Amino acid sequence: MVINLGIKRRSKKLLDRINESRTTQLFILTSLLQAILVIALEIRVYRRNEDTSRSVIVYGRRNSSSAGCLEPSLLRLNNIIEENVIFIIFQIFQMWLCFNAIYNQNTIQIITIAAANFFCASFGIIQMFEVQKWYKDFGKTCQIPLEIDFNPRFSSLDIPLVVVLMIFGFIMAFLSWKLYRQFGWNIYKKIGGDIHKQAMFRTYLIYVMLLKLDLFFILGLALEACTVFKINLRVKPTSIKHIRYLPKRFYLFHIAVSGLIFLNQIIGYRSVKKEMKLGIIYVCVFWVVIIIDFGILLYYSIGSVKDSWYFFIIFLIVGIIMTLLSLIWSVFVYKNFGQGLQDHLVQKNKESSAKNNNLLLDSNERQRWSIED
Repeated sequence: MVINLGIKRRSKKLLDRINESRTTQLFILTSLLQAILVIALEIRVYRRNEDTSRSVIVYGRRNSSSAGCLEPSLLRLNNIIEENVIFIIFQIFQMWLCFNAIYNQNTIQIITIAAANFFCASFGIIQMFEVQKWYKDFGKTCQIPLEIDFNPRFSSLDIPLVVVLMIFGFIMAFLSWKLYRQFGWNIYKKIGGDIHKQAMFRTYLIYVMLLKLDLFFILGLALEACTVFKINLRVKPTSIKHIRYLPKRFYLFHIAVSGLIFLNQIIGYRSVKKEMKLGIIYVCVFWVVIIIDFGILLYYSIGSVKDSWYFFIIFLIVGIIMTLLSLIWSVFVYKNFGQGLQDHLVQKNKESSAKNNNLLLDSNERQRWSIED
């Protein structure tokens, strides 16, 4: 009963926040349209790359003497396909961020979403150049130059994706600017005019936003690394797959770290809400462990092989930066403990609990009258 009431309360709150103004409605509508259109366009790019991968496999089977030398080209193409999947997942994640930003009226998160759109557009351009480079380098490792019939159709697949991302980027940037002003006023009414408390609350918002981004850039990266290195765990270092080679002890260490990342996220969120110093200290220590883990992965991803997966390397670097930022802001929020910010957060929780109790009483009252009837 209480769980159902909690879900109803949150659903009602979300609808109220969405319908708070025309800007919030447009922001959510735009985020939905962006997710649908961008995912649809990216799926088309994914299918092209997947079909090309199948063609390379068939080509290798027909020309068994060239199958071995085609392995690097096929591996690089499969890397690009994995990038397509990650990009689609990020679009879903970004849509959730949009709803969450409206629900919590997080101004920092709103700004981050606007910046992420232009980042996605840049990634779309990089994808196009990656495919172009793959085609130029195809079969270069073979003794006899090989060619494959490949029509990338950039003008009908990749370019529309980039254009759509840029258009949505500018739209979301404009809406984010309007929401920043709207939510800024709401925060002022909640926190007051005390500049110090506003700064503390801003630090809190950044920290919470980083925890949400970490779900993709740290937890998602950790899970991706588990699959990337697992398939080559027993491969000899002399193989071409050495670009994904990782010693067993480090792989097991990474598995252990990956299993604790989500728990660390929960502890980090609960600790800042309750101002639990011991919890934040644990979180800070674990951030350092994650940085060490990602550093090991980065070392074995770069190596000395020219065909390294550059996207995964960049993903790791971003993950390390995100972890470092999370560590820094964990220290910032720790320093703000005991300075009055929790009073506002506790008051917010009390108001939510009061609403839950009222809903529960109303529900019980309706049930009692229905029985008496």
